[in-house]
Amino acid sequence: MNDSERTPDHQYVTRRTLLQATAAGTAGLSLSGVASADDDPIDDPLPVEDPPVDFVCDPDNTEHYTEVSAEPTHEFGEEETIELESEQDGKKIQLGVLKPDLEDEETAPVILRATPYVDDLREKSLRDCVRTERLTENYVERGYAVAAVAVRGTGGSGGCMELFGPNEQADVDQAVTSLGEADWSNGNVGIIGRSYDGSTPWMAARMGNPYLSTVVPFSGVPDMHDLLYRRGAPEPRGYAILPGLYYAISLGVHSPATGVGLATYLERLSCPDNYTDGSVWSLYAGATGERDPSGYWTERVLKRGVARNYDGSVLMVHGLQDWNVNPSQVYPWTDELREAGIETHIYFKQFGHHYPDDGRIQETDAYNENWADFLLAWFESELKGRDENVVEDEIDTVDVFDASVHAQHSGGEWYTADEWPPAEASETELFLGTDGNLRATPDPETNEEIVYVDETREYDPTQPSDPEPGCRACATFVSAPFDDEFRFAGGPELTLTVTPTTSGGHLTAYLWAVDEDDEAERLGWGQIDLRYADDSPAAEYPTPGEELDVHLPIEPLDAIVPEGHRLAVVLHQGTTGDRTYSPTPAPVVVETGGETAMALQAWNAAAPRASLDVVGEREDSGSVFSGGQTNRTDLSVAVEQPDDETVLVRETIPEAWTVDEEHGDVAATTPATDGTHVYFGLDDRRSEYDALTHFATAPDDLEESGEYTFGPLAVTTETADPEGDDARPLSDREWTRLEGTERDVIVTAVDI
Repeated sequence: MNDSERTPDHQYVTRRTLLQATAAGTAGLSLSGVASADDDPIDDPLPVEDPPVDFVCDPDNTEHYTEVSAEPTHEFGEEETIELESEQDGKKIQLGVLKPDLEDEETAPVILRATPYVDDLREKSLRDCVRTERLTENYVERGYAVAAVAVRGTGGSGGCMELFGPNEQADVDQAVTSLGEADWSNGNVGIIGRSYDGSTPWMAARMGNPYLSTVVPFSGVPDMHDLLYRRGAPEPRGYAILPGLYYAISLGVHSPATGVGLATYLERLSCPDNYTDGSVWSLYAGATGERDPSGYWTERVLKRGVARNYDGSVLMVHGLQDWNVNPSQVYPWTDELREAGIETHIYFKQFGHHYPDDGRIQETDAYNENWADFLLAWFESELKGRDENVVEDEIDTVDVFDASVHAQHSGGEWYTADEWPPAEASETELFLGTDGNLRATPDPETNEEIVYVDETREYDPTQPSDPEPGCRACATFVSAPFDDEFRFAGGPELTLTVTPTTSGGHLTAYLWAVDEDDEAERLGWGQIDLRYADDSPAAEYPTPGEELDVHLPIEPLDAIVPEGHRLAVVLHQGTTGDRTYSPTPAPVVVETGGETAMALQAWNAAAPRASLDVVGEREDSGSVFSGGQTNRTDLSVAVEQPDDETVLVRETIPEAWTVDEEHGDVAATTPATDGTHVYFGLDDRRSEYDALTHFATAPDDLEESGEYTFGPLAVTTETADPEGDDARPLSDREWTRLEGTERDVIVTAVDI
């Protein structure tokens, strides 16, 4: 979760960073016998050769952020470094505070950032620290104190870095209490931050700190185990990487001169137990997907107690394209917070691991040039108790309280609502058909597809791998084009029946919007290990060869499929979300047709090409045939809606029967998994076919006696010339099957 604000190369944990972290962790283990010291001379900084990154406090930082439009009401006042004694074990908790210049008896609320990404603050200014600069420059002159607390084992704080551990949680809670009780404070504290810093707000919230009035988490992690090992599908970060990385950060590996003294450095070198425990239980969780029996991960679930204890408000900020901290970390948890009576506002936009006013998204629709004003309006209400209308009069910006949801869908449009997904979105289902079609009604037939890891491709778990529609190791289901814009939001879920080939295996699912030129845009994804098919807390190993019911969730999204485009579902076993993978890849058989479906919250329940209403009839020359006998089939097809739509027609001839291509109206044939497909109307495409005839000869081998099925009929609206260079083959087009147009016949063959 090292979330660079200025350098895109640091947005994700790189392999070089991982090597540094591993090396640092190894060094720490080898020096486990070094004793800690009480004295901490600041003139003994840790020498490090690595170049600086953006979490150091450096006056030359050039972070991009928006500025408030309201005129200053105060001047900058006193800045001080406060050192508390931890109530847990007496270790130092270092706080930096920059106050506005207050009149006698005047008080100020506090905006706090609790972070591991800060230097020792005794000779640093919060105005120079990249994670607090945007706060000090915007809000101190508007009457707010801005503070930063270095979580234990980082910056100038003592103790060992715990990666959200219980002592760290208690230290943050103690810092909030100290700020709330200060004689210059009005008693209201808000915590704000992104990534790791967006997770620390939940530490004080879960404890019900009475001084915590609001939290504004950006891409926060309230459940680290769920982020790294959700449904048994681990991230590479989960395999001992994060404990090692943050141990390295605590040693100052990423900073040329953090100001950490020699004594603190030696103390942190003596902290390998934290690193070792985290590494051991990371490996355990990666292998099993479970929370460990030691409680290491359980005590890091920050959600616990929030609904029961917290009495403040929440402004939840998250990018729906954030694959560093997946959106499932906050939704549907937002619903639970609201049900608990916690005022919860949602800000969901189409960005990644960014601030809404991050310079890297400045040229996109997700960028909010009024973000600083938006936050000021929030703080005025939640920390100063000011009337929202007064705030709106003084600040030329949107009223943040006109609705509790501010969101953006994938088409770029901004909207407000009272809930998310908005109430007008209703539950609907799309079904995975046997012919690779995504349809509005269940397919009466069932079939099977197999997904597997394609050994001809390279799979690097640290790199993106998003199989698109049609990949050879995938099961792909594509809708017909939509007559109207199709919009859906929330967390879609696939209900599947699968047959694993081993006692493990996993599935990934991707959603794509596909345009007229077959260009695909990814809308969402999800992944599970089959040991967690029903989201059980413990791994339940499937039995090879036995069917298994699976519920596969898609990460929360707010998506648009434009008019004329198609929606595609791709099942696969590749990596997902740029980083997640599975240690148990093995072929999985997926049942298609029947009730296999994807449930989603959609704005229009209209199915793909919902207006296409087609009826078909058939008449065969008999129901029982002897070997070598010919069946004459007469077909009729009519498009009832829309009136001007023309279609091609497809019939299925059962396997072992021979199609007579010289007689009748057959225009073309292609082999199929269940026999032969014959096509009509290629040269004379119509909306109504009164009499289509084809002839097929029954098998005459005695062993081939039995029941056979003709049909069903199917139609397609695709108009491309099948002979054109860029035309899709007939077998790959989007076919709509006509229910009730099958016919079962009996063959009694004879030896010849």
